[in-house]
Amino acid sequence: MQSTDHPQDELLIIEALTQLGADLEDHNTARATRAKRLARDIAAEHGLDVGDALFQIDTNQSNLETSQYGQTDCPSQSTDED
Repeated sequence: MQSTDHPQDELLIIEALTQLGADLEDHNTARATRAKRLARDIAAEHGLDVGDALFQIDTNQSNLETSQYGQTDCPSQSTDED
């Protein structure tokens, strides 16, 4: 497999393939299955299952927002303080 520029790139690819698989589930089951299988295979190359890979990208995104904004919530997100 071709290497990516950033370690998080393959996690993003796994996330995109997982979403594509879900989006195609009702319309093109062959492509949905292929996307999910590819996501699983890429995750396995890193010793992860898809759920673990998605958890890592979520965790790393939270850490990025914390370092950028000094808090765990991105300023553009709304709150329930109404």
